[in-house]
Amino acid sequence: MKLKSLIISALVPFYCVLPTIVTVMAPSQVLAQFSEREKAERTELIQKANSLLGQRNFTGAEETLRQLVKKFPKDAFAHFQLGNALYLQEKPEDALVSFTEAVKLNPRYALAYNGIGLVYANQERWDDALAQFRKALEINPQYADALMYMGQVQLQLNKRDEAVALLNKALNIFKSQNRNDRVNRIEGLLRKIKQSDDPSVS
Repeated sequence: MKLKSLIISALVPFYCVLPTIVTVMAPSQVLAQFSEREKAERTELIQKANSLLGQRNFTGAEETLRQLVKKFPKDAFAHFQLGNALYLQEKPEDALVSFTEAVKLNPRYALAYNGIGLVYANQERWDDALAQFRKALEINPQYADALMYMGQVQLQLNKRDEAVALLNKALNIFKSQNRNDRVNRIEGLLRKIKQSDDPSVS
């Protein structure tokens, strides 16, 4: 099996990271500008959207998140979550707009840079994807998802050694976080890479 086709089938879908990111809230300075009523309304909309995302009702989540963005246009998290809902519906250009707005509002938003990177990776814009994953890692060097996706892109570019190093680093972080779904995926991918190097390895 060629390495590129192996990697295409092994790309971890973005929705797998949702359970770890849907609880992210806006920075305290952003929340401080909201009244108690607005904070309660924001929380209610976020909880509703998270519930819909968890049920894989991405259209319903998008509708709720558009309400959130309309009500709180300066809320980076709202734009980021809308990007997730759009990405999950395979609306990459719309997702890109939302993720980009999130980083305009919060230039240190590693998760949003990762989202932009995933959109680019799915469009096979490898260099653009790598640049976004690097930005995410500059903000959070222990961001295992960005390391994992960056490793997968390096494989697409036939940079096996760099890819394996990134995947192993991500693997160790995921192990320390007890994220067994990610551990299993990366271990499986590393086995496939080893098998592609030496078909006698099982």
